Amino acid sequence: MTEFNNISVSGKQTKVGKSLTKYVQSSITQTLNKYFENFISSSILFSKDTFNFRCEINLHIDSSIFIQGNALSNDAYGAFNVANEKIKKRLRRYHRKLTDHRIKNKQSLKYLQANQYIIEDPELKKNKDNTSDPVIIAESEDIIKTVSVSEAIMLMNLKDQNAIFFKNIQSKRLNILFRRADGNIGWVDPKKWN
Repeated sequence: MTEFNNISVSGKQTKVGKSLTKYVQSSITQTLNKYFENFISSSILFSKDTFNFRCEINLHIDSSIFIQGNALSNDAYGAFNVANEKIKKRLRRYHRKLTDHRIKNKQSLKYLQANQYIIEDPELKKNKDNTSDPVIIAESEDIIKTVSVSEAIMLMNLKDQNAIFFKNIQSKRLNILFRRADGNIGWVDPKKWN
């Protein structure tokens, strides 16, 4: 049984009681122990969203594997249960690939360091004088993984992202996968320069 030391349960502008904390810790432990012997950490955040509770689950399984899920419900337990079911579904779907990915990554991890920026949308501001020099709202470091297209799709789905930037293991070029409005996944693979 995994200890609760690496499971963080907190509330953002809402109190999280002992009963909910124990329930979340035992449920997350049960979910993860079904598929993995151990994990690095997990963070569960509850917040109030108008009339509903929002639960955000962030799991750090391995050095390069992160799983995220979130849900809304009229109570905190319901929000957690829905988010936890999303996590379980992703773990069931990708368990084999995740374990293969972990074994393969033990050999050699290939990453590119990158900076990630959040830029203020000039269309939302009335003042459009400074459109050539956008305002940076936030900045963080990120890694660009060297993976196959199918692994990139898996990582995008596990992180519940709309897009992922990666280095294609076969072509050695930088690629982008993104979720289209019609529900399909788009793939940008630039042509080789002559």
